[in-house]
Amino acid sequence: MLKNQAGLTLIELMISLALGLVISAAAIMLFLTAQRSYTLQQGMTDLQDNANFGLNYITRDIRLTNLNASVSEINDQTSYGGVILTSSVNATKDGSYTPARPLSNLFRTIVGNSAGVNFLSRSNGMSAGTAPAWTGASNVITDSDGSLLSDQLTIQYRPQYILDDKGSTATSDDEWVGGYDCEGRELRFKAEDPGGGLPFGQQMVVQRYFLRSDASAASNEPNTPLALACEAGFYAIAETPTVTKVEGGAPCSALGTRLFGSTSGQIIMKRVDYFRVLLGVQSGANYRYISFKDYMDIAAGSRPRILSVQLGALVRSAQPAGNDAIIDNNQIFQVLDQSIKVKTPTASAPKYVRQVVVQNIALRNTFGERGK
Repeated sequence: MLKNQAGLTLIELMISLALGLVISAAAIMLFLTAQRSYTLQQGMTDLQDNANFGLNYITRDIRLTNLNASVSEINDQTSYGGVILTSSVNATKDGSYTPARPLSNLFRTIVGNSAGVNFLSRSNGMSAGTAPAWTGASNVITDSDGSLLSDQLTIQYRPQYILDDKGSTATSDDEWVGGYDCEGRELRFKAEDPGGGLPFGQQMVVQRYFLRSDASAASNEPNTPLALACEAGFYAIAETPTVTKVEGGAPCSALGTRLFGSTSGQIIMKRVDYFRVLLGVQSGANYRYISFKDYMDIAAGSRPRILSVQLGALVRSAQPAGNDAIIDNNQIFQVLDQSIKVKTPTASAPKYVRQVVVQNIALRNTFGERGK
């Protein structure tokens, strides 16, 4: 006896397949959307971590500007002043000191007929040099398609040393310790060194912040991958210091000099397309922010007091954020006083998330009325 057999008709099978394809397409769409969102969020997280960590580090470091200086008011000619705009080479002497000091805030650090100007604070409109000095490296143009150089900030300070007696009563191993410079070099010297008995030492630490190319980059990254780096140098506070060469990683010598240009600096923030610095200056009741060039264009002797600095940077994520349409390579960014856009990358280049970060830093060691 034959039994009844049940099965799908052709129409039922076609409907099932169609429904299956719709559900699969919806699942794939959800997966791709979630993946694109995850990639974008990863880019934003990477950007935030890089910008916040780097900016906090720089802010803490720059607040050391003018530390332990004898004069609180600084300008381009303040001897040992915290923001370095001039060199002591061929400078006029200040006869109120014995021996007379150059009227300059960079004392016998930069040498040569050119005064090493591209190791000083520099900004767009000033003549750029060649690496490892300031080159004005930048991945942006103005919104009117004009070229635009990144700035360089150079500061100096006299470290606050404390005595490390090594926990013993012996004095032969005592050392003065003043922390670390921006490249991680320890500021330490023997207390028994010549001049080492002074609680503040005889050392000025000089640090410059600038953009340079980063060799650790993917082959398909657009334009030139740039990073914000800091290079540290130091010199002795003496009329005729003993010049010594210090290798990277070695402690600073109490009476030595380490000139700029011996290293490419320590990277503080990765993937920075543009770096801008403005000086907060005060002349009477007039307080404003101006660039290094605008400041130096003011007539000598009339340049106002420097009280703060304003930092601005266009930072991008290190990881691509996909090809999401919300990322516009022609977007205009406002970095302090500059309206900029990124140089047009190649059509096949990946897209990245970008953000403008800004920080105002009061130079607390420039307040007050300290005298000579």
